[in-house]
Amino acid sequence: MSEPNELIVLPAVCNVLGGTLVTLALLIKGARGSQTKLRVLVRSGSAMETYLRQLGHADCLQMIPGSTNQEFLRQALVWVSQQPSEIPLLLDNCVDRSVISVMLQFALPLRLSGRPVYHFFHDLARSYNLIGYLSRKLIFSLLAPRSICNSYFTASHIRALTPNVYGILYQPVDSEKFNPDFPVQPPTALLPILQSGAKLLLTPSRINTAGIVNDKNLRGLIPVLAELKSRGLFYHGVVVGEDRSPDQSNSQELLNLAEQAGVADRFTILPASFAIQDYYRFADVMVTLAPREPFGRVVVEAIACGAPVVGSCTGGIGEVLSQCAPDWRVDPADPVAVATKIHHLATEPETPQTIAQAQAWVAEHCGVDKYAHALLEITKTHAPKLIEDARTVPHLSSKG
Repeated sequence: MSEPNELIVLPAVCNVLGGTLVTLALLIKGARGSQTKLRVLVRSGSAMETYLRQLGHADCLQMIPGSTNQEFLRQALVWVSQQPSEIPLLLDNCVDRSVISVMLQFALPLRLSGRPVYHFFHDLARSYNLIGYLSRKLIFSLLAPRSICNSYFTASHIRALTPNVYGILYQPVDSEKFNPDFPVQPPTALLPILQSGAKLLLTPSRINTAGIVNDKNLRGLIPVLAELKSRGLFYHGVVVGEDRSPDQSNSQELLNLAEQAGVADRFTILPASFAIQDYYRFADVMVTLAPREPFGRVVVEAIACGAPVVGSCTGGIGEVLSQCAPDWRVDPADPVAVATKIHHLATEPETPQTIAQAQAWVAEHCGVDKYAHALLEITKTHAPKLIEDARTVPHLSSKG
């Protein structure tokens, strides 16, 4: 049987502007040079639709109505069931709590349809709620998808849900957008900080609730700033990201902590920006201390733009840094060590050489075309060799 030349991509949540959406957009871009036609199912009127249309990807979109995530996913899976069964389906991170009931309804019919079904895990799909865990376990037991993960760290966690890991694909970086050479003026919001003479510590991150499974550990930035201040060093921390909490309560909590630590004048929160590359170019150090981040897109984006990174020694962040800049890893719970590493990277003469080495690694392993080629290679193969142990999955994104 000949390989299909079409792939249906179904993201579960279309109203969040984040790394998963960026990766989807880069998949579309990288696949344009292939013989495979992507059909991306998108919720009508969503932020995802707006973003992908602005990037010129309207020809790949199949609009699906739905006033909620559940209704969109239900309508999308009905649409999928009406397409020829030989066309593979890539479910893109369909583990959000809001769509669990719909996935339970469609998991077994999808498996029985004979359609090749893949699932890309962009996060750990964990739930500390027993019902949530059992629901996800049942879904993936019924569905039995061919799974793809964004890191070995993610793969090690999702094996509790499904053992069928077919590949590890590190997330792509758009080298045309993220590079150190593009001339640009500082974002207006950064001008007062840069003019103050402070060294800029940048943390692009969604501002979420502390203590959740993928805690971004933004609270950990405050004692680091306090430690730097106690040493007489002038650093200013800037978080750039979306806060979806009621009344911006997550942001206010961070600002209150900065006030209590005496660093309110050295800590700023700015809205999310899709021009984040302009911020990276003016950062003295990019800091990301999330202990359980599945991949850490900000790490490879910052490196591509020429910014050194101080990142957690654990999770996907530690995994990536271990390969491109091992000395940049820190214990995210040790503010003294973090502060020491930050000042070392911001002032030592060997930092540019390490950045160059890290940039070479990102260019080799996180290219857009290589990423798309590897994913299409997986989803177009009807009988690939099953990987029995996620720890030995070959790094498919490095294949030519």
